[in-house]
Amino acid sequence: MTASHQRDEKADIVVVGAGGAGLMAACIAARAGSRVVLLEKAPHIGGTTGLAVGSIMASGTQQQRDVGIRDSAADHAEDLASVARAFGISDNAELSRLMAAHAAEAVGFLHSIGVVFANPMPQPPHRQPRLHQVMPGSASYIHHLERACIKAGVLIHVNTAATRLVQADGRVAGVEVKGVHGAARKISAAQGVVLASGDIAGNASLLKTHVGEGLDGIEVLNPWCTGDGHTMAEAAGASIVSRTDYGAGELAQMRFVKPEKPNWTQRIPPFRGIAWLIKTALQYPPAVALLRPFVLKFLTTALGVDRGLFVQGALLINKRGERFADELGSTILQDVGHHERIADKPGGASGTPNLLLPRQPGGVGYIVFDERIARQFSRWPHFISTAPGVAYAYVDDYRRARPDIFHSAPTLAGLALRLGMDAGALQASVNTAMDERGDKALAGGPFYALGPIKSWLLVTPVGLAVNTRLEVLDTRGHAIDGLYAAGGVGQGGFTNTGHGHGLAWAFTSGLLAGRHAAARTRHT
Repeated sequence: MTASHQRDEKADIVVVGAGGAGLMAACIAARAGSRVVLLEKAPHIGGTTGLAVGSIMASGTQQQRDVGIRDSAADHAEDLASVARAFGISDNAELSRLMAAHAAEAVGFLHSIGVVFANPMPQPPHRQPRLHQVMPGSASYIHHLERACIKAGVLIHVNTAATRLVQADGRVAGVEVKGVHGAARKISAAQGVVLASGDIAGNASLLKTHVGEGLDGIEVLNPWCTGDGHTMAEAAGASIVSRTDYGAGELAQMRFVKPEKPNWTQRIPPFRGIAWLIKTALQYPPAVALLRPFVLKFLTTALGVDRGLFVQGALLINKRGERFADELGSTILQDVGHHERIADKPGGASGTPNLLLPRQPGGVGYIVFDERIARQFSRWPHFISTAPGVAYAYVDDYRRARPDIFHSAPTLAGLALRLGMDAGALQASVNTAMDERGDKALAGGPFYALGPIKSWLLVTPVGLAVNTRLEVLDTRGHAIDGLYAAGGVGQGGFTNTGHGHGLAWAFTSGLLAGRHAAARTRHT
């Protein structure tokens, strides 16, 4: 449901951003009896959630109990704290505990409106299986939340950007908005405004201010995330929590490129019946083998590569056939601008492969390996990617599900021909690596390549300071009356450690922000 009125509007609650957090906040608030307007500046709803693999990390869920898993929010919070300590990452303990305490409620609500989850899966080092993977893919969240919002009476405006928060009588009382072709107008909010506008990945200025240097040239997963909510809130006195503990090397991640066009499986509507069919079939070993390619094709975000592939000897090669970095991040092997070998130069953040990759021709690379590694990465415990829903993805999974990025040939020269590389350069790269890798060197054919692979800026953990009611805080730590934040924009100081916690925070914070905003007294 969309609208394009040019006159001022009135609502109880305005939600800015129609990704997972915004849809959840709008739905919860509308179900509580509030008149809700949901704004999305893109031509479509979904946000970063719609691009995600689709897993939620949650504890104490009905899905866990159904398969005999005993888990608790307290254990979950302890695991989150230990992971943060192990990686030396700062965390907002209050928000971390808040997410752990309410993630099961968010999963339960999503299930109640039609979302289907696979049985919970393990995700070390968490002590219990907590990874809840949506079936068949992340589009299911958007499909069912949109239907629930419309049923609850939420009015959704797409192609409509919020430009400024309106303040009156010491509180946030609405937003100014502008459509693609329309004039600016105001939408009043009698109960308040919920910001759910995503992170700052697409705003170079905010990244430099709140993260640091080194992210120039890295493609953004969701370019609509330009920190609009951050800048509007800051202009209203809010505090943005910087994350200098997260350098460029931690934020940029290598991922295989997405298919040029959606495959046929991704065009199938994510109806509940289809999801249940897939979930049920995946519980039977004979069906798993048949359905693995089908489920993998539903993962709309390109999967990443596990570090273990490089540990066992796979090489990262650019389009010219050159190995340009130590795959494990310890040294820079080549200065692309001058074609000079630089030996034993400390890599640091600037020397990690994920930051050097954007500087290669076309900004892409290929993972090259031989038959030894291919056999090794065909079964547990050696996997190419974590693939929620099928647990892990191996060589044959990529061969079947992603033939567009799977390449093989009997010889290195043949592989170079398939990839359009200089065969001599590729052979020289392999020969040089042989001197360094010893028993991990590439040796016998056939040879394989996966790619193109790119570095992506997926999400950035820079958000507004919020309290446990998801109220936005000013620079003195006081709540700004009538202003809430959820998802990436409300992530002030909270760290998403590992698979599933990004969506867990999005849905949990959206649920709580919508609930607290709807509980406010209406102002006239």
